[in-house]
Amino acid sequence: MLSKNDKVISVKATLNRIVPKLKGRTWIVDYSYRHKIGNKLPRGKRYKNYKQVEKKEKWISHITNDHSLINFYFKKQISPLLLSQLALLRKATIYKECQLNTQQVFEVIKWLEGEENVPPSTKLSKNPKSFSGGCLLKNYEHIHAPMLPNAYMEMMEKPKNIERIVNNLSDETGKIDLKKVESEILKSGKNKAGRQTGHWLITRMKNGIRYYLGVFPHDYSFKLIHEQLLESQRLLNLKN
Repeated sequence: MLSKNDKVISVKATLNRIVPKLKGRTWIVDYSYRHKIGNKLPRGKRYKNYKQVEKKEKWISHITNDHSLINFYFKKQISPLLLSQLALLRKATIYKECQLNTQQVFEVIKWLEGEENVPPSTKLSKNPKSFSGGCLLKNYEHIHAPMLPNAYMEMMEKPKNIERIVNNLSDETGKIDLKKVESEILKSGKNKAGRQTGHWLITRMKNGIRYYLGVFPHDYSFKLIHEQLLESQRLLNLKN
């Protein structure tokens, strides 16, 4: 029988081998987060597939009427800027600039709005959390949207979850009871380490209603994020 330490080493090695390292960032993808609807795109052949975004009225009509993007009763809470970001990222995925599952953002929104029909893994994400008081984004909250397809497996690589896996590893069969592992993760604090992370979906509460403003990588400039959030609120007619 393997010792607990040997099991930990074995689980770590296995996860390191099987968790795919995915492409999430290119220059075009980064540009998608900061583009404002209607603005001219940079020059270059790589942008020819994204030219729709320059036609402001048509692009807004396209993204707000695309039922594969959004068909929820709370669609008025979702900014056109966020929809534009997701449409551009979806195009970038099609053209192999990244590997992102933009539908996950809508699953997180449905979950926050109280819908039960969401993937079980969505509930393993950290809950909404305010930015620190002295921060440029202090009036906003963020929740993690696991758009990278390997987000679930990366969650399992975290030290606390490796310990949970080892504790639920059968010595007789070598099988892991993942349902128990997930149950233990859910019982942990809603913003504790070990939960699923991802891109920041940034929201703002106004008169008891949550508005969904934009999505950004963790290491994105707060200044650029703030500029986009102001534009996002303008498109929603949401006053500061």
